[in-house]
Amino acid sequence: MRSRQIFLTLATILTLFGTISFVTSDSRGDAAPKPTADSKIVLKRVPPVEPDQALATIEIADGFRVEQVAAEPLVIDPVAIAFDKRCRMYVVEMRDYSEDDKERLGRIRLLSDEDGDGRFEKSQVFAEDLSWPTAVACYDGGIFVGNSPDILYLKDTNGDGVVDSNERKVVFTGFERSNVQGLLNSFHWGLDGRIYGSASSTGGHITRPGVNAPPLDLSGRDFAFDPKSLQMQVTTGGGQHGMAFDRWGNRFVCHNSDHLQAIVFEERYLARNPYQSIVSARRSIAADGPQAAVFRASPVEAWRIARTDLRLAGLAPGPIEGGGRAAGYFTSGTGITVYEGGLFDTGKEPWVFVADVGSNLIHRKRLLPDGVTFRGERMDKDTEFVRSKDIWFRPVQMAIGPDGGLYIADMYRETIEHPLSLPPELKSQLNLSSGDRGRIYRVLPKDYRYVRPVPLADETTAQLVD
Repeated sequence: MRSRQIFLTLATILTLFGTISFVTSDSRGDAAPKPTADSKIVLKRVPPVEPDQALATIEIADGFRVEQVAAEPLVIDPVAIAFDKRCRMYVVEMRDYSEDDKERLGRIRLLSDEDGDGRFEKSQVFAEDLSWPTAVACYDGGIFVGNSPDILYLKDTNGDGVVDSNERKVVFTGFERSNVQGLLNSFHWGLDGRIYGSASSTGGHITRPGVNAPPLDLSGRDFAFDPKSLQMQVTTGGGQHGMAFDRWGNRFVCHNSDHLQAIVFEERYLARNPYQSIVSARRSIAADGPQAAVFRASPVEAWRIARTDLRLAGLAPGPIEGGGRAAGYFTSGTGITVYEGGLFDTGKEPWVFVADVGSNLIHRKRLLPDGVTFRGERMDKDTEFVRSKDIWFRPVQMAIGPDGGLYIADMYRETIEHPLSLPPELKSQLNLSSGDRGRIYRVLPKDYRYVRPVPLADETTAQLVD
């Protein structure tokens, strides 16, 4: 049976993606020979799907609908979004992923829905000349931007939708850049009025320009800062790309192969007793395990299968995950988001969404109390909340919009993978810069009639309370 499954899988690969010449087998059950150093691998490129055809490739859970609210050329390579008090959307465009950081192609795009139909038809470049930007948060008429090694504050004071040249300031610096998939990310407001962020796997030693103070060591930890005083504090962390709060201030992070983790307590409290022995303050809480099964609708990329075969044969370095399977489990958990938008009938316990950018899907769990923390239970049996048949669909981050919808930043790239994780014979056939596209989607209840959200910019205090 196993040999027959191998044969069927390889037949599919050859049909969809081209020839991998070291792979042979037949239906009699003969084992497929292992690849050798002389094996020739030929990968076939996969074309993109045009924006007006993209929705046809996306499946969504019963009771919901997905809408495309922006697409190229209005937005390119979106990896993070934030809404301001006028319901405008600031979008981080990481156009220099993954090896073009020296080109400084990163931008912040400002999108507006001028006619109130729920789709963003006006787009302009708010700021450019950025390198590997990854995060954004609105504050006091401007935005904080994660742009390793810096956090910037950018502001437009004359209303032209472009950052003023004298309002572009470095407010923190020292974040590491050694890993394109481990950069600082995920700016979110906490209940204490501070902006929290993830320092990811690279961390850094953070200082404020012009301030003489010891640097903050963020190795394996995260951070929070007061946007007014610019006082930063180390917080418990250690996730990779994604961080979220629930309405009570409980914080959650994720890692590419450990998709749902809770921050149980702040490690700084342990400093009072350095001899106290304690387990990690960051706990994996998925009931089905860190690398839980995922049910993709897209075909598994040929390069991913070939790389697994090379690793199994000892011809390429790297971990052998999933028992030697190339896919079918979390490999790229990212953009964790607890839904608190008010439109979805979530019941008593909240839902949490985690994207798998490598599997072209968004996974859904219910957060259930479990002792002093939580347990995440899968909600969609043998499927996912959102999944696409298109391997270019790359959901990186999500955000809750002013209308209560769940917004999805789809980077829309042919390949998402760390360059150092690809064997040379495969990397040479892939274009890691293949993009110049991007989409933003919104998920709403199926029967919801879109109502334009009311901008809060001009509301009085009494109106805001109401």
